[in-house]
Amino acid sequence: MVDQSKHNHSQVISRAATILKALQHYPQGISITALAKRVELPRSTVHRLVSSLEQASLVIHTRQGIQLGAALLQMTHTAHTDFISVAKPHIDTLARRTRETVDVCVFRGQYSLSIDQIASDQELRVMSPVGTAFPVYTSAHGKAILATLSNEEVKTVIGDKWIQRTESSHVSYDTLFRDLDLIRKNGWAVDIEEHAEGVCAVGVSIQSSLAERYAIAVALPVIRFNKNMTEVTSALLQCQAEVEEVLKR
Repeated sequence: MVDQSKHNHSQVISRAATILKALQHYPQGISITALAKRVELPRSTVHRLVSSLEQASLVIHTRQGIQLGAALLQMTHTAHTDFISVAKPHIDTLARRTRETVDVCVFRGQYSLSIDQIASDQELRVMSPVGTAFPVYTSAHGKAILATLSNEEVKTVIGDKWIQRTESSHVSYDTLFRDLDLIRKNGWAVDIEEHAEGVCAVGVSIQSSLAERYAIAVALPVIRFNKNMTEVTSALLQCQAEVEEVLKR
């Protein structure tokens, strides 16, 4: 009886974790039915688990569907407080200089996870909730981190499952490796509508002795990208240099 009880508790925790991981891919929300299909669990089971997670503020139920809750997003932010506190003054300056949205992300295998953001003050702007998990090969910050790895390491990370977010997303190693070669040469990565249509970004990885791999990116609407890319890239590279210098101390 005791062993069965332990098994049941372990199963509940495992299923709840699966749901939370799945929700990282749907920052705008997902229905209970679609979520149940995604995690391959009965709808009734997902509904029960979501209700429990909602009571703990780990998820919220909005008109758009189920989303990660404030408590979980706060934990995501808190786990990287040391890096964020070092980077904050410099990303604040970057945001003021570019007037575009600045994202701070951490490497999580197949994904680049948003841990902090400063939103643009312009009416037309790009925003993603903190806690959003981006397929690592579809975002500027993700590709900037991938470029610090060898191609063999990249293959180990991505495997053989590709998520095509837009028509511009990489879906093969041939195109991705050519992109990574260019990133290694230039020192920065670009995302031209690879993660979302109408959205572009420039990203850099942060070299440090920290155990985690971090990246900073500036995201902006495609209509401002070509005009402002040079200025944005210059400001981003200055921010990168400043953050890395502080981390060396």
